[in-house]
Amino acid sequence: MNAMPRRLVIFPLLAAMLLAGVDCFAGPRTGAPAKDATPAVSKVAKPFIPSATADATVQPAQSTSKATPPADDDYDAAPAPVADPLYRWNKFWFGFNNLFYSGLMRPFARGYAYVVPKPLRQGLTNAYQNFIFPLRFVNALLQLNFTQASREFGRFMINSTLGIGGLMDVAKADPNLQPGNEDFGQTLGHYGMGDGFYIVWPLLGPSSLRDSIGLAGDAAANPLTWIFGPWSIHGDYNPWYWSYIIKAGDVFNNMPGTLEAYDSVVGPAVDPYSAIKDAYIQYRRNAVSK
Repeated sequence: MNAMPRRLVIFPLLAAMLLAGVDCFAGPRTGAPAKDATPAVSKVAKPFIPSATADATVQPAQSTSKATPPADDDYDAAPAPVADPLYRWNKFWFGFNNLFYSGLMRPFARGYAYVVPKPLRQGLTNAYQNFIFPLRFVNALLQLNFTQASREFGRFMINSTLGIGGLMDVAKADPNLQPGNEDFGQTLGHYGMGDGFYIVWPLLGPSSLRDSIGLAGDAAANPLTWIFGPWSIHGDYNPWYWSYIIKAGDVFNNMPGTLEAYDSVVGPAVDPYSAIKDAYIQYRRNAVSK
């Protein structure tokens, strides 16, 4: 019983960090479709690459006959850069995450991709995303986006039945049932909460104050929290560790594609830290604005 207070504090905190995922460490995937056309995967995937890079790509302005933009109050100025008061902390953990994922995990990811065919890996990703649909459904409701909420519910029903438990994303064939990627960080932004400051978390990667707070909300809406939560306060057996095993399995399953996307962002960058920071912040601002 003396160990229970620590378990009740530590495990929900770890779950909140790990279940975020996975949108973090590196920045958007280049060449990915826009948000409404991208699976909620994360966030492909989450541990460290957000799901859409089209959202994080700065589009060139269309040329006009005017030499300067109109000076009126409705003109959208370039967004201010996010504050980085924890620069030394962030730079250290950026280097650690880069070494861990891009160095240590790379040979394992390559071996896994060689042994497990891509269609099977995609099927596992589909099944996991179908399972955690309440996370997206609840946040769509909180954002008063009832169209997206009904879309998520419809996708879940179709993929759970015709898609064999979500292994196949059958609903994606319907233009009206394209996947979303709503999360609690977006919900906070929807109601006016700004980025706050930039922060890099160990293993999870880039985040902001707002998105870090959002991890707790995402964990609360994730079915894994309720199925394998630390509820064994009466001494009953509870396999709490399965939530972490399942989440880690999803992260590793997406690792080959995640590292490929990470390389495409970091490879050409003169300053990889700034490139990832800018790409992440722009991706999240675009996600909130939609």
